[in-house]
Amino acid sequence: MTRLLTGSHFYRGDFPMFLNRETEAFDTPPHRHDFIELCLVAEGRGYHYIEEQTLAVQKGDLFLIPIGTSHVFRPATSDPGNPLVVCNFIFDLAALKSMPDWIPRESELQRLLYSPERLTRAWFRTQDKQDRFQFLFNQAYRENIERPVGYQAMVSAILIQILQLVHREQSRPEQPPAASEPPLEKMDDAIRFIELHYSDKLTLKSVAERSYMSVNHFQNQFKKVTGLTFNHYLQNVRIRKCCQLLKTTEISVQQSAHEVGYSDMKFFHSLFRKITGHSPQQYRHA
Repeated sequence: MTRLLTGSHFYRGDFPMFLNRETEAFDTPPHRHDFIELCLVAEGRGYHYIEEQTLAVQKGDLFLIPIGTSHVFRPATSDPGNPLVVCNFIFDLAALKSMPDWIPRESELQRLLYSPERLTRAWFRTQDKQDRFQFLFNQAYRENIERPVGYQAMVSAILIQILQLVHREQSRPEQPPAASEPPLEKMDDAIRFIELHYSDKLTLKSVAERSYMSVNHFQNQFKKVTGLTFNHYLQNVRIRKCCQLLKTTEISVQQSAHEVGYSDMKFFHSLFRKITGHSPQQYRHA
């Protein structure tokens, strides 16, 4: 069952807003929450698992996650020199009641905040190309940490600015992708295919052919989108799935390795430790 996080665990007193900076861990479980969350990737690369989707993320990616949406960030590697750091700004809907009624009715932002069940995609993503969101997040974070006189009013005002920028991004006409941009639809399809068939004998050649692309072109575009080579991405998916088996079932380490596509146990143990920083047994009992 997906863990439920409650705002009361984070809020100070009756102020229904909170900010933090999290260095994401490989074994962080998926969760839902009873508050709204704005997430900004501040450093590194990794993956954002939202409901049934897997998205490659990098510095500058901003997400708005509504109440009840299951998600989790995970780093691309366990290397402490390449962390995935995410800034989180959480708030309760009650925080908006005292603010001016500036959110247009029937806008995408209003539906995300108040009725995400009406949307086919219950989250929003954009890129902070001009560091506007990062500037506002930094301001709000400092106010929340230092708590000078009037910090609650300042954080509330910054929240309005962030949400207004989100609304502007949602209202912007969609631009056709530049010819030089990676074929995102093909890459998204390849990522979904890997997530579903990770235990099969997948090869770079077979997945490239499935995407109607040459091996070299597929590898180049795949790395542009995910930040990883095909083999490294597949290894991360398999070890993540193995982690889930170790934590949620009683099957043996060897069986869990076979379930995710590995028969060479020496290689499996070496890879598991490289990615997670632990042996399979240490991970299971941690």
